[in-house]
Amino acid sequence: MLVEFDKHIAAWLPFSTRQGVWRRIALLEAENLQVVRLMNQCASAFRRVIPEPRELYLNVQQVRSLTVYIRWRRQGVRGKQAYCLLNSPEGQAFLVRQSIEVRQCYQRFNDWALALNLAHSLRLNEIRRLKKYLKDLSDSDCCV
Repeated sequence: MLVEFDKHIAAWLPFSTRQGVWRRIALLEAENLQVVRLMNQCASAFRRVIPEPRELYLNVQQVRSLTVYIRWRRQGVRGKQAYCLLNSPEGQAFLVRQSIEVRQCYQRFNDWALALNLAHSLRLNEIRRLKKYLKDLSDSDCCV
């Protein structure tokens, strides 16, 4: 029965060894680098599509937790560019003032930004969980 239990658990994991876990982490980290590249390309594409002056623009930001976001930011003086969610009351008020074409453009870029943020977050969370799994395995090895 215990051997069968091992087989059932193994069927649910994309690796079977600690080296496999490290390979999975390396793959996820490489994928997140590609996601960040796409975020930067998306922000650059937005700047080419919507000319100055633009009230809102896409900005890629990395925070201390290693999370990277592509988010809407208001134009302003350095340090005073607040972030804005398009689905917030402020964002909706901004969109209502735009032509249908501009509104659709912002919405398309917003959809891409949301998807890129999710893609990065999913990978980052898996990396964190896998590293904790490896740490927990190491901690349990020392006590056996």
